[in-house]
Amino acid sequence: MKPKCVVALALPNELLAHLAEHYEVLPWTEAQAISEAELVNRLPGAQGLLCTLTSPVTPAMIEVADRLKVISTISVGVDHIDLLAASRAAIPVGHTPGVLVDSTADLTLALMLAVTRRVAEADRWIRAGHWTDGWQSDLLLGTDISQATIGIVGLGPIGEAVVTRLKGFGCRVLTWNRTPKQVAGTEPVALDALFAQSDIVSLHTALTEETTHIANRARLASMPSGSSLINTGRGLLVDEVALIDEVQSGRLMAGLDVFVNEPLPVDHPFKRLNNVVMLPHLGSATASTRDAMVARALDNLHAGMAGQRVPFCANPEVYEVDG
Repeated sequence: MKPKCVVALALPNELLAHLAEHYEVLPWTEAQAISEAELVNRLPGAQGLLCTLTSPVTPAMIEVADRLKVISTISVGVDHIDLLAASRAAIPVGHTPGVLVDSTADLTLALMLAVTRRVAEADRWIRAGHWTDGWQSDLLLGTDISQATIGIVGLGPIGEAVVTRLKGFGCRVLTWNRTPKQVAGTEPVALDALFAQSDIVSLHTALTEETTHIANRARLASMPSGSSLINTGRGLLVDEVALIDEVQSGRLMAGLDVFVNEPLPVDHPFKRLNNVVMLPHLGSATASTRDAMVARALDNLHAGMAGQRVPFCANPEVYEVDG
């Protein structure tokens, strides 16, 4: 009898067929995210769980998953999984670091340019039929990245990749990292100073208890008028209520790929604001990157199901042996 594997997201038929060669697959085929109740119903007796950011894995789920040997998520971030509960149950959690660095860094630059040069706003303006006159000297004026001071919060692989791309613009780059880190061509500064001095602040630090709302009301208020906040990290890095107040006032602009609640609610205030560019969590959304993420997640799943060490494990302490 094949071991049971729960797939908590919709996958292409060819991937499901590949999994079915090895496991008894319980697939999720709906476009909307699987509910917690449905996932709880499927987990008893399962040895593997393949999921993504839209599938929170709670302690209650881990408790009912009496035979679970591995959780494999198609994501770098694992804040949707209770790592402590998984580790207590000796369940390794596989994730997909490394493969989405370049695509996310590219998207960060795209958001910076879209916000500062008012790209989305100009596109809407044309589509609404407003372009009826010729060239106008004051039409949709933006700002230059080359003349900006840009603050990078978090110098992991993605933050460093953004710095590399910014060097081509010739701008001043300020940096802050949780542990002191020097990157050539940048100026490390205190976090509060970074917000207060930057024309653009871009968030790339990992989401932890300490970094939740790292872009808080006081730091957002300290940013120069006309500056921009870019977030391709995690929604909870930002105090969204405070950011809404700042962008509604017209003092700040924002480019956001991630939000506290995803999908973004239909009536969310951001949707009414021209000075916010929004994307539906597209940081890794290139064909090659998504293929690489799935391949890495499957490697993690297969290893865990076979009782082998998960190659990209977010909680490696499960493999530690006392004494």
